[in-house]
Amino acid sequence: MIFEFNLKLFFVKLIFLFLFIFQFEVIASSKLDCKEKAFYVNNVISDAEHQDLTKAKSKAEEKGRLIAFNQLLNRLSLRKQIKDSYKIDLNKMINFIKINNEANSTNRFLGSFDFCFNRDEVVKFFKKENLNFAEVFSLPISIFPIYEGPSGYVFLDEKDTWYELWKNFLNTNDSLLKFKLSTGNLSLKRSIKGKEIISSNKNVLKKIIKNDSTKRILVVILEPKLGRFGKYQLKISGKLYNETGEFDQTIFSKSRNYENFKSITILNKDLLLKDIRELVYVFEESWKKNNFFNEGLITFVDVYIPIQRMQDWSNSLLLLNNLPYMKKINIIGLRGDVGKVSLGFQGTNNTFFNILNEKGYKLKQVNDEFILIKK
Repeated sequence: MIFEFNLKLFFVKLIFLFLFIFQFEVIASSKLDCKEKAFYVNNVISDAEHQDLTKAKSKAEEKGRLIAFNQLLNRLSLRKQIKDSYKIDLNKMINFIKINNEANSTNRFLGSFDFCFNRDEVVKFFKKENLNFAEVFSLPISIFPIYEGPSGYVFLDEKDTWYELWKNFLNTNDSLLKFKLSTGNLSLKRSIKGKEIISSNKNVLKKIIKNDSTKRILVVILEPKLGRFGKYQLKISGKLYNETGEFDQTIFSKSRNYENFKSITILNKDLLLKDIRELVYVFEESWKKNNFFNEGLITFVDVYIPIQRMQDWSNSLLLLNNLPYMKKINIIGLRGDVGKVSLGFQGTNNTFFNILNEKGYKLKQVNDEFILIKK
């Protein structure tokens, strides 16, 4: 019996070794984890037809790979730099595929796929094609839609067209920017006024950020205006504020002319959705440019690492060593319950802070020193 068990175990190991050698897995298990989240594309819907159902599934999977890769390109690269097509071997770029759901008939396969791309292979491709790219997620950003309607300011209202459009868009948006639509109960709605939002009231904005458990807020305003020469306009703007409610920058501003005031109040969903896409596109591209992978720029920072046991020290060094953009780790010293390292990474401090945040850590600044702590 022992011999039979070991023989089965041997064949299981052999199968896994085979998959590892080819660096490609098609697995339906939900336990697989894609370590580099920026290179993970999920819920790709793909279908194909063939008399042989197995071949139909294979075709759907192949089609899904291309959809996922294009989605990855749009997420990480500047869209203006992307060509219509590339000659690539996608098999080399994918670590594993997960099938979430599938349905089939006699000659048709329909499935929902997740794709985990191999960071090293994708980065090689970017360099070869001279594509600038970023892979750093933002800290959570609140999206707060507010509309100045005929009866006053409207916000946090599920029935409001402006709010509804943002909700539907964010449900399908794929980006390095982590957006979260603001929500609020009746108590919160009664405690804030539209004019306070429009006038950038710090305390009110801080209250919304705290309620949303985010780090920044983008107030997206839809308001009628009387423009030059008596023209009626519908203005769309996006204003970004930091965690303390301080104004950061205007991300987007655009106005559309109308013949009369009544026509402004009849909101065109298709046009507004186009404006939403344009606003988010501008914000996303700006984020990528500010967080580009830059081999030429090396930033150094000294970091203290609290230690309760030696395992904490080794785990922290392993974490730092596996971070994207990390180039050098110099151990300065280890004494008692704290260690100190000098880190050299590609990019700016903000880029590095964002990378750490994505891994569940942050750097706490005390005077002129940084301490690595788990969130």
